[in-house]
Amino acid sequence: MNRKLPAGRLEGTVRIPGSKSYTNRALVAAALAGRPWVLQDPLDSDDTRTLAGALDRMGASVVFSGRRWEIAGPLAVPPSRDPLVLDIGPAGTPARFLLALCSALPGEFVLDGSKRMRERPMGDLVFALRQLGAEIESAEKEGFLPLKIHGRKLRGGHVAIDGSVSSQFISALLLIQCLLESPLTLEVRGQAVSGAYVDMTRETLEEFSRESGHYEVPGDDSGACFFIAGAAISSGSIRLEGLRKESIQPDAVFRSWAREAGAVVSWEDGLVVGGPPSSGLRPLRVSVDGAPDAALPLAALLAFADGTSRLEGARRLREKESDRLAAARDLLSRAATASEEGADGGFLVIEGRSEPRARASFDAHDDHRVAMSAAVLALRCSEGGELSGAESVSKSFPEFWKLWESVVVPHPAARREDLQA
Repeated sequence: MNRKLPAGRLEGTVRIPGSKSYTNRALVAAALAGRPWVLQDPLDSDDTRTLAGALDRMGASVVFSGRRWEIAGPLAVPPSRDPLVLDIGPAGTPARFLLALCSALPGEFVLDGSKRMRERPMGDLVFALRQLGAEIESAEKEGFLPLKIHGRKLRGGHVAIDGSVSSQFISALLLIQCLLESPLTLEVRGQAVSGAYVDMTRETLEEFSRESGHYEVPGDDSGACFFIAGAAISSGSIRLEGLRKESIQPDAVFRSWAREAGAVVSWEDGLVVGGPPSSGLRPLRVSVDGAPDAALPLAALLAFADGTSRLEGARRLREKESDRLAAARDLLSRAATASEEGADGGFLVIEGRSEPRARASFDAHDDHRVAMSAAVLALRCSEGGELSGAESVSKSFPEFWKLWESVVVPHPAARREDLQA
């Protein structure tokens, strides 16, 4: 689907929806909690619906009621001569969480996904689960989907895992602790990446160990990045509600990055972001390894900074929903900003420019974060832009276009053209 992207500046107030990461963790924790739970303000998106649907097929009761989702376990797969086939499409987090769950529950399963998901590595999690006694068979290529799983009670105990690949592997193991015969002892080898996501998992499990039966999902710092970048790049002013002032989400670092680049960022019963003073945006040199989902909006933010920026720790961007390193360069080139990547993909250099194209044509690469970053860049094009694949935002932020267009104030020239039309 092609979509016209407006030019202008961001002005107004937006309530950021619930965090995808917290919603996915809460769904699993609720299904395993042993009592009904209500999730308040979860993110209703393709990814979270995919996980909820899989849990429902595995025996949980999942009732969607507007801003309240009611979840009740236990997870128990009815005996069948045929394995339960779970196709998670392009949903990366559900794939990792479901692999661990299927391994630790009695039953026969086949876990599969989209073509891109079949290219994303699962081997380190497979290896870790096998250390606990899991029976997992790679149907085609070792360590990749599709996977055949003979689920059973796992023994627990010591397990070693490479922490440099994906924090989701560690989170998946932590989420199934209650299903193991003995306590889990994790040995994380190498430098753990995105450790804050593991902290989020531990925090969620702590919440679900209580007796309240009610969990309020925090606002999504990942989705907030695009509005922060949009306000900064367009010299606008935006107020974001629904976020936590003190957030442990990895992408909350984007607030600091925007401030370092020259944006005015404050907290006034919500996050308030304004564009930089007349001196313009400053280039940055930062590592995105701990917050890879914030890398694309950061690249958009720095596209027209006054100087050369360098995003280090970018290697893992290649293994996301798209090759986000290549997608970032494509986005920037279409907006008239030059970029260069390291020989091993370890960094991205962005040559900031002050003069964007009059109109840009973008491709989302079937990636929600690429699509939303294109919206940021189009603000600076005098005639806006056009985006192919705009529907991809449904993976993490279905209401994005409605909210985005509600706070874009068009350039005066654009308003005159609309009136004449």
